[in-house]
Amino acid sequence: MAEFGPNGTVRPDAPQGGAAPSSYTVPTVAKFKRIGLASFLCGMAACVLVTLIGVILLFLAFQIGGLFGRDVGLVFADNGILQGIGFATLMSAMNWFFAYFTVPAAWLAIGFSLGRFPRRGIVHAAPYYRWGAIWGGLLVGGTTGISSYIVTEANLLPAVSGFFMGALIGAVAGLVCGAIFRGIVRPAEQVKQIQVDVF
Repeated sequence: MAEFGPNGTVRPDAPQGGAAPSSYTVPTVAKFKRIGLASFLCGMAACVLVTLIGVILLFLAFQIGGLFGRDVGLVFADNGILQGIGFATLMSAMNWFFAYFTVPAAWLAIGFSLGRFPRRGIVHAAPYYRWGAIWGGLLVGGTTGISSYIVTEANLLPAVSGFFMGALIGAVAGLVCGAIFRGIVRPAEQVKQIQVDVF
């Protein structure tokens, strides 16, 4: 903290403590509105989005496979990269059936990451999108990778490809959830309103 001398001047010999604030943060100590609502809706949206992306990818795979005369069902009989990709896509499409596990996991991830950003003064879009994508990729990719490893009887190649395919699906869903969260909370507008109320 700066120490002040006579007439309110800052003493140059006083030690200047504290780290420089991040370029993403705005100094604020306030209570933000709609964080709980945004976390709740984003958790539901994450589950629906992962399911929707998985269904669309399965539909495209069957259509493209039909055009080239390849049976897409053979992907699951394969014991390589395609098996992990196919299994991750199928698990993502069936995500809605496991909503009682996936939705609370999404609530926790969003609540303890994006939900804490406004209180820390983070109002810029980049951290919301970045951490939404990271958490989405970790949750979906981790689930599909571990499941692929178990289903293929400890085969590493399908597990790795399943992880990356699930991470890709989860990252896209996380980006959309980051946008939804910012659209509901509107942290920049709330910070301006708080600063006006304070001064």
